[in-house]
Amino acid sequence: MRRLRLPVIGFVAPSGSGKTTLLKKLVPMLRGRGLRIGYLKHAHHRFDIDVPGKDSYEIRAAGAQQVLLASQRLWALQSEPVELGRDPELGEMLRRFDADRLDLILVEGFKHAAYPKIEIYRPALGQPPLYPQDPDILALVTDRDLPGADHPPRLPLDDPAAVADFVQDYLATWVPADTAARSELVRYYRWLHRYGYNDSHSGNASMRTGAGFWVTPTGACADTLEPSDLVACPLDGPCPAGASLDAPLHWQVYRVQPQARAVLHSHGPYSVALSLAGRDFRPVDFEGQCYFKRVPVLSVEYENAPEQASEVVAKALANHPVAMVRGHGVYAWGETLNQAYKWISSLELSAKTYVVARQAANL
Repeated sequence: MRRLRLPVIGFVAPSGSGKTTLLKKLVPMLRGRGLRIGYLKHAHHRFDIDVPGKDSYEIRAAGAQQVLLASQRLWALQSEPVELGRDPELGEMLRRFDADRLDLILVEGFKHAAYPKIEIYRPALGQPPLYPQDPDILALVTDRDLPGADHPPRLPLDDPAAVADFVQDYLATWVPADTAARSELVRYYRWLHRYGYNDSHSGNASMRTGAGFWVTPTGACADTLEPSDLVACPLDGPCPAGASLDAPLHWQVYRVQPQARAVLHSHGPYSVALSLAGRDFRPVDFEGQCYFKRVPVLSVEYENAPEQASEVVAKALANHPVAMVRGHGVYAWGETLNQAYKWISSLELSAKTYVVARQAANL
């Protein structure tokens, strides 16, 4: 869900509760109100949209992992899952939709996934309701009164217009869950420039959310960057075009350091200057020694920097909160953006203190 720029609402219930029947009434109502609707159904059995004997079916049976069928009216992409026998992952399926052409995705099923849902509850089926154990259920569509008041809002099963009203009310107040996170990431990236840790276009920053992370785009300008400019990168695939050249490095850090929720890269003048010695840095100031017993300084060939740095920096950050690349600045990870920013700031001050102390006292 995090990667989509539009809301998702699921309809969950045991088989035979009437999910599809309700959705067949609900979709045209929402369409009539001007909404562009996407639909995702979780199938618990084998299915095929192709016809045995047709060329496309035979080619796929022969081993093609993806087959695209296209005509003047429709196109359909059939893709074999990477891991056969594994249940489809909701977020992965939602990312297949063209979000620019939709206002809302309705999902049928995926009841165990954490996302906003409406439960269809029919006591006559003899199944217990889901809502007491699922805080993501927004409302109950039911044909019976419910005892007490400790339950989500009740919507009548025989009144799909009431369900459509509820969905529209939800859309009116919906805000992308990652809007605040992206704004925070931009704010910290701007601070790196404002307080002298980067120039206007250097460094990069990322923040992990769910199964992926947001990263600054290549060529980002700290003075003009907006949250909408950030690039979404999955952890289960390659980083898309437009992401920072260091995005693969961030990707690698998140994979080797499960606690990391943010990665920052800076070019503070004192830390860069100090790194040119090519030796690991041991701070001399009290706070620096408290935070960093030793800061590794890594050597990376400039012509191979993006590829080589990903491996060596991630390896260092598996055991240290910060690492320096000789002549190229600091990489830091944190459990929050604030913590990663703290390591960047503290290390730059320690480097400055060390340089000044050597000049003043010939340490």
